[in-house]
Order: sequence, then structure tokens, then C-alpha cells
Amino acid sequence: MSDPSKNENLPLEWLKFKIDKGKTPEYVARAQVEDVGNKFIRKFKENPLVPIGAVVTLGFLGVGLKSMYEGNRMKSQIMMRGRIAAQGFTVVAILGGLFLQGMKAVKEAEKDEQDEPLK
Repeated sequence: MSDPSKNENLPLEWLKFKIDKGKTPEYVARAQVEDVGNKFIRKFKENPLVPIGAVVTLGFLGVGLKSMYEGNRMKSQIMMRGRIAAQGFTVVAILGGLFLQGMKAVKEAEKDEQDEPLK
């Protein structure tokens, strides 16, 4: 069995590498001082389209279920189609946000590599 204290072939060894360099990873520092409300505000600022899409989806769902209960089949059908569109928008917003965060992480990694002195 291999020694767990070594960094060899660990899936996320770059996280350990940042700690070894004396840097505390950003997500650890945030988790130590951030409560749920502040985390929601930060996430909303990072990608505001996701919570907006979720609220719109919930609105379509609520109105659609109410219409279904009242027996208005046409309005219910329209609302359920709107819900599907809003869900699709939310998924695209999530994927777009992930892509942008990934590009930001790549740029930061490239900057860190350039800032390191050559050995």
C-alpha cells in the first residue's frame, strides 16, 4: 500500500500543492468566515442568471399547477411549456457560469506560472 502522506497520483494534488506553497486555497478561507447568506450573495454576484432562472421556473410551475387544479387545461399546458423553457435557460446559465469560472481559473493558473521564478 502506498504512503498517504506522499502527493503522488492523488486526484486533486494541485490543491495540496497550493497549501504546500504556503497559500491557503480561496475556498478554505471563504468557508471559514462566510455564512449562508453571504455565500448566496456571492454566488448570485458570480452568476445571477441561475437564481433568476430558478425563480422563473418556480413561477411557471406554481401558476401551471394552479391552472391545472382549476381545470384550465390550455393555460396549464402553456405554463408547463414555459417551465421547460425556463429550466433549459437555467441549465444553460449553469453551464455558461461553469465555463467562465473555468476560464478564470486557467488564466489565474497561467499567471501563477509566470510569476514563479525559474528553477
